[in-house]
Amino acid sequence: MKRYFFSYILFSIAILSIVTTFYRELSIALGITILLMLLDKMGKGIVLLETIAFFYTFTCLLMPIMGYEYYNFNNPMAKLWLKYMPVREVTYFSFALPAVSFFCFAILLPFVKKGYDDQGEKINNLIVKVKDILRTRNRPGLVIIGIGVIVFLILNYLPGELQFFASLFFFSSFAGLLYVYFSPGFRYKIWILLFFVLFILYYAIYAGMFTIVAYMGITIFSFLLIGKKSSLITKILIFLAAAFFLIVLQNVKRTYRDKTWHSNYGGNRIMLFTDLFWTNVSKGDALVETDAFFPIYVRTNQGFNIALVMRRIPTLQQFDNGNRLATVFASAFVPRILWPDKPEAGGKFNMKYYAGFNIKNWSTNVGPLGEAYGSFGVTGGIIYMCLLGFFLRWVYLRVIVLSSGIPLLICWVPVLFYQLTYSAESDTLQILNSVIKSAFFIWLVYKFLPGWFCKEKKVTKMKHQISIPPHPKTVG
Repeated sequence: MKRYFFSYILFSIAILSIVTTFYRELSIALGITILLMLLDKMGKGIVLLETIAFFYTFTCLLMPIMGYEYYNFNNPMAKLWLKYMPVREVTYFSFALPAVSFFCFAILLPFVKKGYDDQGEKINNLIVKVKDILRTRNRPGLVIIGIGVIVFLILNYLPGELQFFASLFFFSSFAGLLYVYFSPGFRYKIWILLFFVLFILYYAIYAGMFTIVAYMGITIFSFLLIGKKSSLITKILIFLAAAFFLIVLQNVKRTYRDKTWHSNYGGNRIMLFTDLFWTNVSKGDALVETDAFFPIYVRTNQGFNIALVMRRIPTLQQFDNGNRLATVFASAFVPRILWPDKPEAGGKFNMKYYAGFNIKNWSTNVGPLGEAYGSFGVTGGIIYMCLLGFFLRWVYLRVIVLSSGIPLLICWVPVLFYQLTYSAESDTLQILNSVIKSAFFIWLVYKFLPGWFCKEKKVTKMKHQISIPPHPKTVG
């Protein structure tokens, strides 16, 4: 009963969101429930599915509430930049709230498969196995990190069709990071970890791309906390510190990109970023004032794009009954060499197809929630999101089950699920591409580089039977 306590709450919120109109209250209750699940699990297991669910809730429900309450048509900045929610509140939440609620219920439903779990005694025993394997075989982690760094340095010089596959070697370096971290008695462990962290930070600052720091960092951090007991107050303080860091980062990112991408900045980018970062930190709680928070609201309000879809469909365009999504599912399983013009992940097509907007020189998307509504409407969209939640949960469970026989596979969870962490603002094709291609890549590594999983490569010896004819009988 205790195991399903939070599931009962999530299911109740989902049902109430259909039969009542307490949309704001239920959205906040959903956010608080998932946050409590996340904090409770921190230190006990891998905080991955909870992160995905919280991100959906935050961007698709909590930020839209701020839009209707503060950044509405009467707000000068929202009116100037046309960033107020374009449909009525009841119209938006009558779909978004039950769809997200059922998605969260599905993806966070506890595992019922006996002997498998991503928290508590089961995950602790698995980590013990990982440490035992790496106790005398800690070289693979260093090799994986080295290859990942080298591949990253040459990534932009590779042909476009090879860049995604090569990038998986770079992402693999995060598995190598966990190898090194879990290796008992690894000499120079701290220096290796510090070098890798600084390398990632340098890449993020130089390129102005901080997604990998935020989302990969969340999953990696949950691994580092496994087995470390902390009070609820400590966990809350950690969460608040992380939230404040992300708020500051969002403010810094906008200004930093303007200077380095559009102003031909020729100075030291590290110094520029550091100066902007500490300037924003010094503002403190002023960052959450209505006007100062507006850029963060714009960046994190995925509900705005979903509302654009709801404004267009079915008024100007009919629901397509899943035709686009059927093409997406098919394309995820067919190599581009066999289907040259198959759909590409990204928001350029989806924003035009579902929302009627042409985007250029910037990136945004309608998300799975927008695809669900544009394809099936309210009822069908809710069912689709629920099934999507069950699918992601099933994929994650398969990794946990396989890790019982291949313990080091658990360290590859960040590689496989990195792009799923922020899937609320991507699309179904990116979800499928990430899962299928990353899983196939890991399988190839396991087959052809078994040393990365500390397994010996099997060598099959062919036995040849040589038939020796008997000596001929001597005559006479």
